Amino acid sequence: MVLVERDPQLTLLSGLLDQCLGGAGSVVIVRGPVAVGKTELLHAFSERVAGDRVRFLAAAASPAERHLPFGLLSQLLHGADAEYAQRAGLALSGTGRTDGRISPRTLEEVSRVFLDMSDAEPLLIGVDDVHHADAESLQCLLFLARRLRRSRIMLVLGDQDRTGSDSPAPRTELTRHPYCHQIRLEPLGCDGVAALLAHELDPHVAHSLAAPAFAVTGGNPLLVQALAEDWQAAARTAGPAAPSGLVVGDRFAERVVSCLHRIEPDALAVARATAVLGGTPPAGHVAGLSGLGGIEARALVGLLEDSGILRQGHYRHHTARAAVLRDLGARERVARHRRAAHMLHAEGGRPTDIAHHLVAAGEPAQPWAAAVLRESAAGATADGRIDFALDCLKLAHTIADDEHQRAVSRAVLADAEWRIEPARVVRHLGRLTEAVDRRLLAHRDALATLEYLLWHGRPDEAASALGQLSATTEGPDAADLREVRACLELCYPGRRKGAGATPPATPADGPPSLVGTVLRAVRGDEAVAGEHLWQGLRPEEPLSRISLGLLALSRPERLTTAAPWCLPMLDDAALQDGPEWPGLPRAARAEAALLRGDLPAAARFAAGALDETSRPSWGVLVGAPLACLLTTAVRTGRYEDAAAHLAMPVPGALLETPFGLRYLQARGQYQLAVNRPYAALSDFQTCGQLLRDWDDDGPRALPWRIDAAQALLRLRRRDEARALLEEQLDALPADDARALGRTLRHLAASLEPHERPALLTDAVESLRQAGDRVELAHALADLGSAYHATGDARRARPALRRAWRAARECQAEGLTRSLLPGLAGTTAAQPPGALLGGDRAAELSAAEHRVGSLAAQGNSNRQIAQRLCITVSTVEQHLTQVYRKLRVRNRTDLPVFLEGDDLADPGIPREGPSLCR
Repeated sequence: MVLVERDPQLTLLSGLLDQCLGGAGSVVIVRGPVAVGKTELLHAFSERVAGDRVRFLAAAASPAERHLPFGLLSQLLHGADAEYAQRAGLALSGTGRTDGRISPRTLEEVSRVFLDMSDAEPLLIGVDDVHHADAESLQCLLFLARRLRRSRIMLVLGDQDRTGSDSPAPRTELTRHPYCHQIRLEPLGCDGVAALLAHELDPHVAHSLAAPAFAVTGGNPLLVQALAEDWQAAARTAGPAAPSGLVVGDRFAERVVSCLHRIEPDALAVARATAVLGGTPPAGHVAGLSGLGGIEARALVGLLEDSGILRQGHYRHHTARAAVLRDLGARERVARHRRAAHMLHAEGGRPTDIAHHLVAAGEPAQPWAAAVLRESAAGATADGRIDFALDCLKLAHTIADDEHQRAVSRAVLADAEWRIEPARVVRHLGRLTEAVDRRLLAHRDALATLEYLLWHGRPDEAASALGQLSATTEGPDAADLREVRACLELCYPGRRKGAGATPPATPADGPPSLVGTVLRAVRGDEAVAGEHLWQGLRPEEPLSRISLGLLALSRPERLTTAAPWCLPMLDDAALQDGPEWPGLPRAARAEAALLRGDLPAAARFAAGALDETSRPSWGVLVGAPLACLLTTAVRTGRYEDAAAHLAMPVPGALLETPFGLRYLQARGQYQLAVNRPYAALSDFQTCGQLLRDWDDDGPRALPWRIDAAQALLRLRRRDEARALLEEQLDALPADDARALGRTLRHLAASLEPHERPALLTDAVESLRQAGDRVELAHALADLGSAYHATGDARRARPALRRAWRAARECQAEGLTRSLLPGLAGTTAAQPPGALLGGDRAAELSAAEHRVGSLAAQGNSNRQIAQRLCITVSTVEQHLTQVYRKLRVRNRTDLPVFLEGDDLADPGIPREGPSLCR
């Protein structure tokens, strides 16, 4: 190890050595915390300073040789000439003892050997870790030290800071002598850490690592050196990409354990107790677990802080604590955690602290353990520490001693797992359902079990358990039970016939529930469009019920009205119920974005919803985001992505739910897009059959007839398609502009060309009012095609322009590509460059681009002049040049590529609302 920040100490030792050479001997005690560099200082002094000027006799004491008589003295004599070694050996062979002490005669003879050696040449005697020296050698050294004042002997003793010792410390006896000097070595400062790292690493790297290395090691040189080695090892593994920060790895952990085994045993016990207790434990707890007194334990904590292992009573780095725990061994570690749990429980400690030790111990047999674990799990769940809560509950479940406790523990465990990943509760459903049937669970846990069953597609079990609970539940609990029944009816409409027609009750003194409100709207008891239905909903409703209620609206238009009032509730509940639940608000937002025709947002929200929560955790609700992804993929022309979404497995009970209806509808639209009209028609007709089975094929149900008619039109079965569409028109409510627009659009396709424009004009107006931008783009495209089919090119081209612009803003790429040939006045066989205007666009100046862009959008010359702050004459001149360069006759023939240019020019403001906004 390189020596840094030790120049003053070397200077002092050098001065004392000069005095020694002049006949003034001395004793130097070098002391400090463990691994602070005492050994390195002695070696540097003997090699760099003393050199050939003295004979150097060295020895290092060790706990392993502490009980070997004269073991340390033998090491020193190995460096002496044979004559002196033989004399010392003869003196020691006749050693006599009085009351455990060596006779003065023997001590005198041994000292005389060293003094005679110094007469021949000066001696530097270095003893490292003298606190571990055997008693006999220590007596000889102390006897010699008292006779060094007028000799050429310099005795340097390395001594470690301690709070106590079995044998008297050398410095206790020697410090009273005037020729005895003490040198205390302190840990390195931050600059010293940087200098030490710079000897091993690049200077820039060393500078960047100095501050964090100092924080982790407290300046302990041995630990700093370990960090440098860890960084080098990581750099070798990483190759060219060197670590960006400090690496605290195996070498650091090994050196921490090494340091602890070099200090006194009681300090090691304190270090282990601190590691077991974790955090910053009170001194009393450390003392209790280590078996020491409070004062002694506090002193040893201070010793460990000086050594750079602890800081303010806790480990500087978690790697150090983990290393100490590993060093204990599994059996001892478990035993200490059990003792810690007993100790904290006896002292009335916090349940969470006790639970940490119970979980670490494994299988506690204490009768109070189960209650402590459940209480800790409840607190951890409320704080969002779900993993720890699960550990507590799993352990509590294993030690439950009767069926009631086991059922309760399983229910609490399922609740915690439900919050982090709903798929985990599936393994508990059989036992929990049995517990509900046997009345082993509290009302709240029984209701939660029913919701799990509904969520994961097990309505038969849920209905059976619901019937049994209904027969025995009264009072306030009955209202909650009716809410769960409402969830059953919403998610599994086929169960409504047997569930009765009574909507869930709303407490008289509280706001309405979302589930009850949705069920009344679905049944048709109240108009879904009334905003009063959604205002003032009960905000504390469970997230599962909010999600089931909101996403079970089988008719997407219902969500348009409900979303502004319900999405904030969904967000709040998601934040409270667990880290994995944000997928549910995203799924609802995806539905809302799809209804607006915002395809990028819908795809982003739906994909995010499925990414944030595992597919099995969605249960039957997976149909909602999956249908949204399918629809957006089809509308944007990404058919391979749509096929990949269809390949995903879905729950078997999905088609019993409204989520399955939307999935079938989206699948049918995909089949139609890839020219499989028979398969598409089958999916749409299945939707209709399901709605009839549910008695829900009413005016506000899913408009499956529109989709089926589209498939029939593709099969050239116009009469059947027209009949379905007329049936849809007869059942439509007056306020359903979206369904009206879609119906009129497809009805027009079943008529003769000259009959289509009138219906399509009405369809465009209805869809504009509904705000569905994608459907509006399709209707405009059909209108333009209808005008073109009747030979009315003057009206066809503006309609197609509006359709292209709407489709482009919505990123409906398939429709955009299909419109380009007609807008460019070319055939689909032309290359893309021709469709966009070709190279002729490069001939336009910037001013001509701006004028042409505004003209292509339908602005008059005067409007263009006002927006660009130029004269009408200038506009006319620019347009003349645009027509000439692009080889068109008038503004209706301008290529469609010009319409987007003003979007990229911040200097031209948009005038009026966009069709797609």
